[in-house]
Amino acid sequence: MLFVWALALTVTVLGTWYALKHLSSAPPHMDAPFALYPVSILKPLKGDERGLLKENLEGFFKLDYPKFELLFSVAQYTDPARRVVEALMAQYPKVRARLIIGAVDVGPNPKVNNLVKSYESAKYDHLLISDSNVRVSPHYLKRVVAHLDNGVGIITAVVSGRNPKSFGGYLEAMYLNTFYARFMLIAQAMKQPCVVGKSMMLSRKAANRFGGIRTLGQFLAEDYMAGLAMEKLGLRSVIMSDPIHQEIGEYSVKDFWNRHVRWGRLRKAQALVPFLVEPLFGAMISGVMGAFVMNMWFHLPVAAVLLFHLLVWGFSDLLLVRKMGSSLKVPVALAWFARELCALPLWLHVASGNTVLWRGRTLQLQRGGMISAQ
Repeated sequence: MLFVWALALTVTVLGTWYALKHLSSAPPHMDAPFALYPVSILKPLKGDERGLLKENLEGFFKLDYPKFELLFSVAQYTDPARRVVEALMAQYPKVRARLIIGAVDVGPNPKVNNLVKSYESAKYDHLLISDSNVRVSPHYLKRVVAHLDNGVGIITAVVSGRNPKSFGGYLEAMYLNTFYARFMLIAQAMKQPCVVGKSMMLSRKAANRFGGIRTLGQFLAEDYMAGLAMEKLGLRSVIMSDPIHQEIGEYSVKDFWNRHVRWGRLRKAQALVPFLVEPLFGAMISGVMGAFVMNMWFHLPVAAVLLFHLLVWGFSDLLLVRKMGSSLKVPVALAWFARELCALPLWLHVASGNTVLWRGRTLQLQRGGMISAQ
């Protein structure tokens, strides 16, 4: 128990230090000849993303980059996102942009189905797949491309949750800005692929070596599987030095819970042993274990040890939240504490089943991350 406590606290502190160092670094090739790398940006859309879709998409029309195209895709003509895109295309007629309607059924993953036409009709080899709920600065694309290198297969980013407007949103932001950011970067340090589809750049020529986008339609985590496939081709997954910003807005506790049940069951399907020991590396359980073992062995007060543990852990998370660019408001501390209290019940819920609810569909998860529709 003492070893687990010490390991959990050490991983948190050192993981935070590594994350801060990485997020403070400059992209490695900012002097690269950007004009040599034209980019096709693929934006699969569904609905009006909590009423934020126009603001989220408009930044892509304002990118400061020599040569790129925007390919928006919706599965159906009646999708509300279609009108948002059409209005933006009319507002920015000088930007090369297309709207593609209609999905291709290559598997139970609806996002991949929505991407197939864009992937296959993109003009350029370098593809940037970008989710609908992220916002970018004018220099975003330059800073992504600055991570390209001969040995790089995929460039991704940690996700910074910004501007929550509800308690569920604060819970979401705390998970994104601490737990997920830290462990994505720890995975990179351990040479393990960890790719997030919110921002994912790859070469179509390289991807076609493992069958292209169509082969990913059988998996829930098409992003992770793309990183794994690139690794088997001898190419690295790289996390860029800037986080990608997700506007959270109104987000219910139910939304938060369902999303993290999906992500948790995905982790369970892909890496069962790490999932089984995951609760031991949360702030509350490891802290209680450490407090009692320090009391039993060294007669230190339980409350004092637990308080020390939570202060160190909380301060580490606070530093990471600030570095990720999230605003600091009073609910942050409350959301941090609530997140830690719900970690075990959430883990138990994840452990109790293998189905996930995604985009209105119930999907059955199998070992390895493959899915089938119920």
